[in-house]
Amino acid sequence: MEREIDARRRVQITLSKGKEALEGVYRFDVRGNFLGVRAGRAPSGETAARLASLVREMPRISGREEREVQWEGEHFSLSILRYIDMSLGELADIQAERIPDREAVVDCGQNRRLTYRQLKEESDALAVSLIRLGVGRGDKAAVIMDNCWQNLVAKAAIEKIGAVIVNLNIHEKGEMLTALLKDTDVKAVLIRQGIKSREHMDLLCAMCPELENADRDRVSCERLPALKIVIVTGQENARRCTWQFDELLEQGQKGDPSALEERKGEVDPLDPVTIIHTSGSSGKPKGVVLTHAQLVESALSHVKYMHLTEEDRFYMTSPMFHALGCIGSALTSMAAGSALVFHGTLRCDGLLPVLERERCTVLSSVPTVYLRILELAAGDGAWSGRIPLRLCITAGAPCPVKVFEGLKERFGVEEVLTMYGMTEAGPGISSTSIRTLSQAERPGGSDPWPGVEIRIREVSPDGGEGRILGTGELGEICVKSFGVMQCYYKNPEETKKALDGAGWLHTGDMGYLSSEGKLFLTGRCKDLIIRGGENISPGEVEEFLRRNPQVEDAAVVGVPDTQYGERVFAFVKAAAGASIDLKALAGWCRGKIATIKIPEFMIQVDAFPETGSGKTDKKELKKQAAGLCKKPECQVK
Repeated sequence: MEREIDARRRVQITLSKGKEALEGVYRFDVRGNFLGVRAGRAPSGETAARLASLVREMPRISGREEREVQWEGEHFSLSILRYIDMSLGELADIQAERIPDREAVVDCGQNRRLTYRQLKEESDALAVSLIRLGVGRGDKAAVIMDNCWQNLVAKAAIEKIGAVIVNLNIHEKGEMLTALLKDTDVKAVLIRQGIKSREHMDLLCAMCPELENADRDRVSCERLPALKIVIVTGQENARRCTWQFDELLEQGQKGDPSALEERKGEVDPLDPVTIIHTSGSSGKPKGVVLTHAQLVESALSHVKYMHLTEEDRFYMTSPMFHALGCIGSALTSMAAGSALVFHGTLRCDGLLPVLERERCTVLSSVPTVYLRILELAAGDGAWSGRIPLRLCITAGAPCPVKVFEGLKERFGVEEVLTMYGMTEAGPGISSTSIRTLSQAERPGGSDPWPGVEIRIREVSPDGGEGRILGTGELGEICVKSFGVMQCYYKNPEETKKALDGAGWLHTGDMGYLSSEGKLFLTGRCKDLIIRGGENISPGEVEEFLRRNPQVEDAAVVGVPDTQYGERVFAFVKAAAGASIDLKALAGWCRGKIATIKIPEFMIQVDAFPETGSGKTDKKELKKQAAGLCKKPECQVK
């Protein structure tokens, strides 16, 4: 696969004389071979040779940069774009040609397995039908499905015809679901039926009554003017307005593939390919726009840091409508040629037998899932050696040290990889690898991925542009890379807030850089507690509380206070078999962390509320803490 990727790396250089006059836009491969003119006039032999020399010196990682050069007394401006000249549809087809008989997809919930050849055949068939139904290049196609084989086939088909996947949370209902479909100009929607107690078709018909009596080739909705095609899985609760998923697969297999081959040739790797909605914990979800080339590069970076091979069997628990699921798991597994394993409805209680039966070597999940399976396996030495897990991947929240210790001791896991990223960054920013218990006992910062620039900015109280901070200074993490989103779809105001004029993404996360260039993440800017003018990072306090053997997990928020502005409130979850004495826990903190950081209020809970993406819902905890801090039993200091 590396050979195919290397052969498709391209460098596009826009050459201008001075600040204004365009000379031309030229393409090279990474070896400096001139591939042609995209705009302007052809370069002279000398100019082409100079540009080729620059290209050969560039790193083999996608990126954008600006340069100013002086050649023979003349000033030139160079705008350089490095990228992989490959669409996601091409990536899927390459794997089908390379490793046709290897398992690509294992849907344990539906007992369906697909090889890479079968994944190509199914996605090609659906793509042929989508073209016949009128889905064009750049059209938006929403996928409302849980983790299932149909989800992967649908997305591969959409990618191949140059349309744009709109990922929608399966938990969205009513008004919000309708708003997201409308705001993203969805022309086609693909729904898996039977995954929620209230069917999504019922929700759509409630919001758009015209659908009830519409013919499937004459769909028209006042509230969703762009919607023309509705596709569903299963025959149950069938409506006149819907096309059947399996029917389209069958028709596509018998259809003329020439239109698909023509469309594949029209797809540009720099075209948008997906819109992934943020969790919306701070308001309405925003649609992050990413391109084919961005996702190909992101998937390859994930493969590198996970050391994935064709021999791996990759189990994912994250939903495919979020970045960790659709990019960091599904697409990454495809890029490696691994087998992607999942079960759309499986709860944690049934996960261990599936990992054993499918001989999974990699597990991607969130800390809450790891804590649960460790709890289920506690005291049961029978699991040792039965699951060939070598790597566990976690993201979305800090991973307690005891998780690594438990995975190592009970399952023999060799490495835990903690990923830091966000959808807007495409999503990878940095990662931390823990391979030994000694590392786990002294967790360090994370290493930025190649091509990712990080700077720390002062958090401005008025929301303005703060100064750039130095080593060790705490501030907002800002990121620049090839993977950073194009924009929030049709939302220029929010795009401007997130992306500055120089292309830096303001993450909203707090952290600092060490002298070795490692990134230390401490929490969210909006979660920062300001007590008496001092900044307190909730993440720092949470990590400290987790070191107590009685504490499994902690979540820290600020509560309003007339004297100090805010005080520290901690929600703590007890370790298995433990009961926490809250006042004793507060006493244990004294002398170990700064006095102002010691929680003044605490409560023991069984679980934390979560956002739609599985992260702890700090907004909800703040609401709870505002009332709980008045209760004497919560006052520990």
